[in-house]
Amino acid sequence: MRQHYRRDDATLYIEKTKFRKDRLIPAPNAVITEIDNYLSLRERFRHDNQNPYLLAGRKQKPLSLFQVRYAFHQALKDIGINQPRKIIGNMNFNQPTPHSLRHSFAINTLIKIKERRGSLRHALPVLATYLGHSVYTHTAIYLRVADAMSRKRLMDFSLWQRLKT
Repeated sequence: MRQHYRRDDATLYIEKTKFRKDRLIPAPNAVITEIDNYLSLRERFRHDNQNPYLLAGRKQKPLSLFQVRYAFHQALKDIGINQPRKIIGNMNFNQPTPHSLRHSFAINTLIKIKERRGSLRHALPVLATYLGHSVYTHTAIYLRVADAMSRKRLMDFSLWQRLKT
């Protein structure tokens, strides 16, 4: 819903996500700018300021899941990161979906904490709460991906060093 966008707080309120949970998520300044630009253009050119949905479909309805997925995959193609299924370590990764953004956020957050030599043990419960996991061991699954990516980078670096000599 449009009123779930809170520009002053830089947050989005999301209703009934996975397991029917509601979430309040912070939005980066770049996202706030894009939403403001979108709403401004929508108001100016479509004259549908009355549509109650933030991402408005037609006839006062929200975007369908199909429309969201189509736009997501088109954006992936446009920016050149439309990737097929791949395996990293012992993990299988299917083609990206909109939900992949959530996984990317979790993995990249853990990688940044690790790079700063922060405590992953202290970070996991906080990240679990942020993601809405009731048990932080569900969040610990992302550690396997972060570790596999680190091992792959080390292996790539050692191969590069061997090829260089």
